[in-house]
Amino acid sequence: MRAVFIKEFRELARDHRTLAMLVVLPIILLTVFGYAANFSVDNIKVGVIGSEAKSVANELVELNSSATGLTISTDKSSDDIDTATKLLRDREYDAVLIATDPTDGLLAQRIHIYVDGSRLFTAMSAQRTFMEIMAEDVQNHVDELSNQADEARANRAQVESDIARFTNEMSEFRLQMQQALAARTPLPEIPTPPQTPSVSEFPEIDTATLTPDSLITILYNPDLKTSWVMIPGLIGLILTFIGVLITSIGLVRERETGTLEQLAIMPLRPSMIILGKTAPYFLLAIIDMAIVSVIGIWLFGVPFRGNVWLFMIASIIFLFVVLGLGVLISTVSQTTGQAIQMAVMFVMPQILLSGLIFPLHSMAVGIRWIGYILPLTWFLEIAQGIMLRDATVATLWLPLAILAFQAVLVFGVATGRMRYALTHGGAR
Repeated sequence: MRAVFIKEFRELARDHRTLAMLVVLPIILLTVFGYAANFSVDNIKVGVIGSEAKSVANELVELNSSATGLTISTDKSSDDIDTATKLLRDREYDAVLIATDPTDGLLAQRIHIYVDGSRLFTAMSAQRTFMEIMAEDVQNHVDELSNQADEARANRAQVESDIARFTNEMSEFRLQMQQALAARTPLPEIPTPPQTPSVSEFPEIDTATLTPDSLITILYNPDLKTSWVMIPGLIGLILTFIGVLITSIGLVRERETGTLEQLAIMPLRPSMIILGKTAPYFLLAIIDMAIVSVIGIWLFGVPFRGNVWLFMIASIIFLFVVLGLGVLISTVSQTTGQAIQMAVMFVMPQILLSGLIFPLHSMAVGIRWIGYILPLTWFLEIAQGIMLRDATVATLWLPLAILAFQAVLVFGVATGRMRYALTHGGAR
């Protein structure tokens, strides 16, 4: 047993990849995901539009105790609902306030808030923060009302005192009148009646305006359903699983079965071999994507508001990225076990750092940039934009361009590695 024990440790010491999986990977996962695992959103971009945008924005800034997580800016756009919808669809802001009422009443009576529900946790944080702001505004008005009530009570006490004094003066006046009439002397001067102090008008407070339904309108996901934001991401995750994990064992299987040499002597370019080996997985992934999309729409009621063809084009580009990564992993792996290990190392960050589970904006800056490198992050942006917000190419051109660049880069590197593998008969 001792000999087997020592032998196993020596084999682990020689297998650097397995050793890294056992020692280095847990430390990396703990550090990275410790910073990434955060559901709270600390920064919410708020745009204020309308004729009273400047005054309302200043009032929101003054309520610092509740608005610490808001980045407030005024926008010169028009103050109609279509403009607010467009600003949210294009992801200019997380929330848009329309402020057109110039009165000095409660803030809740002068604005209406529109929130992007396709960002689930951001929408929840925005809804909670705005209700806290409105509650603080009401508290300020209640304090003002309380002060005015104290002033009114003080004025009432003064009036009662003046009335008592005037009553005594009138009693003395009657006595003096009787004495003056009897002595035929000049009549006394009539006492001056007390002046009633003015009471300022109390502010009107209508607490019915503080209900979330009357104050806040959630767009693109009115009920804030988790399934509506998860299904588009799950489509990308399934494509990632097929493209990376399953495809990665393709070339390794050729090496383990001894058919890699046959591929090397065939009159085919490496790019043709890659296309030939990935075509079955490509078709399988397209079929799975269609099935998951239909089930998500039918079973969970997820809407599909955008262009189907734009969604298909984006999915194909994304598939080229993940399939190329799968082939690249297979070219640098000696065994199926190594290929699966590397594929898992790639798929796990896609799940946790792409914004599928944890909000990308709530992650630490250094960890967030890792998410921006991952292809699933950009496909999630595209899928949610098309399915939930009816986003167009003008809105999604950046994630589309990034995915296209990644597809060209990954396939270029995979082709070079494939040429090296065919020439040397294996990965080094």
